Amino acid sequence: MVKRNKRIFKINKEWYKYYLKFIEDNPDKEWNWQGISSNPNITIEIINDNPDKPWNWSCISSNPNITWEIIKGNPDKHNPDKHWNWWFISRNPNITWKNIKDNPDKSWRWDWSCISSNPNITWEIIKANPDKPWVWEYISKNPNITWEIIRDNPDEDWDWCSISMNPNITWDIIHDNPDKPWGWYWISMNKNITMEIIKANPYKPWNWWNISINPNITWEIIRDNPNNSWHWSAISMNPNITMDIIRDNPDKRWDWGYMSMNPFTKEKELFINRKSREHMAAYKIQEWCLQIIVSPHYKIGRTMIDRKYKELFE
Repeated sequence: MVKRNKRIFKINKEWYKYYLKFIEDNPDKEWNWQGISSNPNITIEIINDNPDKPWNWSCISSNPNITWEIIKGNPDKHNPDKHWNWWFISRNPNITWKNIKDNPDKSWRWDWSCISSNPNITWEIIKANPDKPWVWEYISKNPNITWEIIRDNPDEDWDWCSISMNPNITWDIIHDNPDKPWGWYWISMNKNITMEIIKANPYKPWNWWNISINPNITWEIIRDNPNNSWHWSAISMNPNITMDIIRDNPDKRWDWGYMSMNPFTKEKELFINRKSREHMAAYKIQEWCLQIIVSPHYKIGRTMIDRKYKELFE
């Protein structure tokens, strides 16, 4: 388990370097350093090791690799060039309810709209703290808010546009509740919406910008349906787009500003799988080498045994 964790840690470090190299290999592109600063493929080590880059500390504040410990260890007063943005910190997925409770001196800094949508905020926390300035528009899209919670609490000030993008809202829920004021702009980007659903319901007011960024939309779907109203800025953010796809299709209208925000989820998955196989192959070769070195069934093993015997007894 320890070896496996070390291998995963090493591969992740290799991935972060690989991602940064992709940016550095394309210096002529119109990168958006705000998007890069918040990108989950950027770590505090990369930021510290590249002080010449035009990092945006407001956006770094929301980066999921930035932990509460990092924030505490880099207070503004010690780093006048590093201005944490508490609006972004409040939405950072590493910020817990305990962090918020234990830092009442930051009460004037916390942003309750962002806290309301923070994935560490549960329905139980919201109900147990009615004195807090919760923002229902943001609670409505919180991934801890389920359809059952919404259905069983009809008197709350729910926002149906935000509910429409909530990852707990499925097509069956939408289909079975046609009386609700669904926001189709937001439904179009909901991760539960597939191309099959879109094709089966052509008369719904789908939004093709948000369809273009939907994580269920793959490159194959885009490539095989060229007559759809794709938006290339949104496609540039689509997590299924890989660096090879970008390189192999230079004629496409890639938007490098939006691409700066692309988490490259598919690319990372492919990279980790490839590197895992390489590491495993190297490990097996190493194990095999160690075995034959000490085995009398192989010439190299017999030679090594004879050498060790002479060292001990001659």
